Amino acid sequence: MKKIPPITKEYFLDSLGPRNRTQVKYYSFFENKINSIKDHAIGLHIWIIFNLVERKVEIVSENVEQFTPFKKADWIHNMEDGFFINLFHPDDRMYLLSAFQLAEEMRLQLDNSRKGTVKFNFYGRMMDMNHEYRLVMIKSIGEYINTQNDVEASLTAVFDISHYKIPNLPLLSVIDYSKEETQYYKYIERDIKNVDIEVPKIAKREKEILNLMCEGYNTPQIAFELSISYHTVENHKRNLRKKTNTKTSSELIAFVMIHNLI
Repeated sequence: MKKIPPITKEYFLDSLGPRNRTQVKYYSFFENKINSIKDHAIGLHIWIIFNLVERKVEIVSENVEQFTPFKKADWIHNMEDGFFINLFHPDDRMYLLSAFQLAEEMRLQLDNSRKGTVKFNFYGRMMDMNHEYRLVMIKSIGEYINTQNDVEASLTAVFDISHYKIPNLPLLSVIDYSKEETQYYKYIERDIKNVDIEVPKIAKREKEILNLMCEGYNTPQIAFELSISYHTVENHKRNLRKKTNTKTSSELIAFVMIHNLI
């Protein structure tokens, strides 16, 4: 597992560089993706559209006040003031900024045909509505790239994963769907055990079951949907928990989402 050094907020903002702006309405562009987030949610979550030209939050989901200590109006804020990154634990901020920068550098190195196939997940401790920190996953959902190849806006979802006991989380995971591979990165100079994450192979039928589980289907509903028996579904679930070293269905779903197995 590769390691990432920390950087400052100023260094991160300087690395973004100048960007061009078109007249696209970002919410309209991302609307279908926003509506699909809830279909694969594993718990409480918010979505955010970042305007990377004006370096601010363009719009955020209505439930943000139940997720963080701030009202929706507080979120429409200049990124240079560090509003978003300051919601994270002080020990995590510089590392997250470094992970964001690394993700941007990797995206710029991709040719156009692969830019839609590589996704990024980030992990850190974020402040909740009670000003307490809990573990979240920051998931790259989509980007608006203009004709100058600038990323004008990005859609990000933040999921509360504090209730899932998944060990050895990375700081950043990079998923390349074109190559069917995932790279994991951890903190550098932190007291965290450097353990390689072994992601199991998931069969086609198992993926079908996992997809339905993520959409909230129970065992009888999955059996009906796939035209297989109740006991067959239970056997698949049992094998999946064994493969992923998880004990419950909720832990299994969390593992699947964190490691992008579907």
